[in-house]
Amino acid sequence: MKSISRITLMILFVLQAGQAPASERSLKEKVPAPSIVSSANNDYASNKNKGNLTANTKIRFATYNVLFGLWAKPESVGKMFKPYNLDVICFNEVPHGNWTLRVGRELGMKHVHVGKVSSANHKDKYKSILSRFPLRDKSEVAFDSKGWKPASVVTARTNIKGVPLTLYSTHIPGQPDVENSAASFISKKMLSDPHDDNLFVLGDFNNLLFEGALKAFKEAGMKSIWHGLSINTDSISTHRHIESGNESGVIDHIFYRSTKIKVKVTNGGVIEKAYNSAEQEIEMDRYKKEWLKYGKPLSDHRPIWAEFTFMHD
Repeated sequence: MKSISRITLMILFVLQAGQAPASERSLKEKVPAPSIVSSANNDYASNKNKGNLTANTKIRFATYNVLFGLWAKPESVGKMFKPYNLDVICFNEVPHGNWTLRVGRELGMKHVHVGKVSSANHKDKYKSILSRFPLRDKSEVAFDSKGWKPASVVTARTNIKGVPLTLYSTHIPGQPDVENSAASFISKKMLSDPHDDNLFVLGDFNNLLFEGALKAFKEAGMKSIWHGLSINTDSISTHRHIESGNESGVIDHIFYRSTKIKVKVTNGGVIEKAYNSAEQEIEMDRYKKEWLKYGKPLSDHRPIWAEFTFMHD
């Protein structure tokens, strides 16, 4: 009996040695999100130094003018965005306080930067950045250019899945000419350094693609998601005028510039299904009739989004 017991114990010991403890197995199978981020960044830095980085990195962006939160609760906006698995959302005409953070709670995105300059000094027309990844070097630049004022750009830096990015969220007046326009100010003061890379400017520009003041962005080497997606913007629109119901065309844009890493726009477009539920009721002091007429949209603007693939070859 003693010999059998020793053999049995030895067999059990060998079997247990070949198995990881339950806690180790669960960690290997399900790594918490912060660990994934940290691991990705460390792997990127390590592989970059070795020159072995070959995997492509996909990062998803969106921008949305939310009509100062008049037609939607932030939770409804978050639920609308949920299927897109976004990494960054830039808001315009966004209420101050925790409105942006409440959208983030719906999406598991907790990093927020809300500006302090409200467009044209109107109530709740701020700019903000919501990110799945930590933001740093957060700031805001205000400027008095042609058109309504003040206008501003909210900016921050981040590192997403090993890719360093500089983000700009803005809302500016449209202008027929480049000179003294807000777009020209941004182009000259923030986009002129050729060494700055992986720049992303998102927002409501109140100009059609590369027309009028937005010619300044083209001169600065900024590219558009609409060209990257081969979408003809003449036949689509991102804004409907509330009182008249007329479409403004595509005045919301995502511009980008990347020279050190090859990047391609691989998905995106206008999100047409941006509506409250039919049962949703919201108290508002204006535009209630139009809200009901248009089918309870979340805003007078339509959100846009884009997926970028960074190719590390």
